[in-house]
Amino acid sequence: MRRDLDIRLLRTLVTIVETGGFRRAADTLNMSQPAVSQHVRRLEGLIGGSVFQETGRSMRLSSGGEELLQYARRMVRLNDELVIRLAGGRSGHRVAIGVCDTLSWALPGLLSRISEQRPQSTLTVRTGDTDWLAEQVATGTLDAALLLNAPDSTRDRCVGHLACAWFGQPALLAEESLPIATVSEPYRLRRMTEELLEAVDRPWRVTYEGVGLEGVAAANRSGLGVSLLFAGAEAVWGLRPLLPASLADPDRSLPVTLRVAAHLGEALVCSLLRALSDALHDLPVEFRVMEAVIGDVL
Repeated sequence: MRRDLDIRLLRTLVTIVETGGFRRAADTLNMSQPAVSQHVRRLEGLIGGSVFQETGRSMRLSSGGEELLQYARRMVRLNDELVIRLAGGRSGHRVAIGVCDTLSWALPGLLSRISEQRPQSTLTVRTGDTDWLAEQVATGTLDAALLLNAPDSTRDRCVGHLACAWFGQPALLAEESLPIATVSEPYRLRRMTEELLEAVDRPWRVTYEGVGLEGVAAANRSGLGVSLLFAGAEAVWGLRPLLPASLADPDRSLPVTLRVAAHLGEALVCSLLRALSDALHDLPVEFRVMEAVIGDVL
């Protein structure tokens, strides 16, 4: 018997993971929290088991939930891409932006700030890896994308830089091969983690590999491994900062870049830049905004 998936259920799952909880997902989707919980229960009926092993502050997906999430993200992206194309691209005041998966935790504040900057616009937001989002901007499917990458185009605007820091349980440092909880390739945090450990000849092994930072944070909080994340993650996810002498000091920062499509006007570029810098400033992370760049644009 054929069964058709309800894209709303998949979008709810993706939003729960990206925003870090049921309540935040309800606010983002403009739904009640009981409705969000009902969507999760319907997904559990679909996979025949629990979607989450734990919820609340230590939210963690089950193995079935992890697999479902990967498909859900792809299907939601495809759905949104089709809707944008069928709607005629940027007719009226429609604004379509992308946010790389590594920065998806900033979505609630970002959506709020963009809504304040352009209250008459209909906003579409999609998440994905940097290469895929860059391709969507190049084809005009997205108006702009927030990437964790250095500018490499005349249409790129560097919003600022995020500092990095180590987090985890001190007892893990005593292990001969350091357990690492990190994101999967090809994310920059994964590459930086490997580079820093290799710089001090520290043996290591991956004990948790996730597709998003929320899962990495949950694994880190559970003691599964040490993680390189954004400085300030202790306030975002309740993690324990780690300053071990045996690990390289992550003195490098990650550039946050706004890539804009060729058709985008300067007025909209200015609005997006200001919304992005304000949203990141609102978060308890160490973010150095490029005021000179924004000032030049404004």
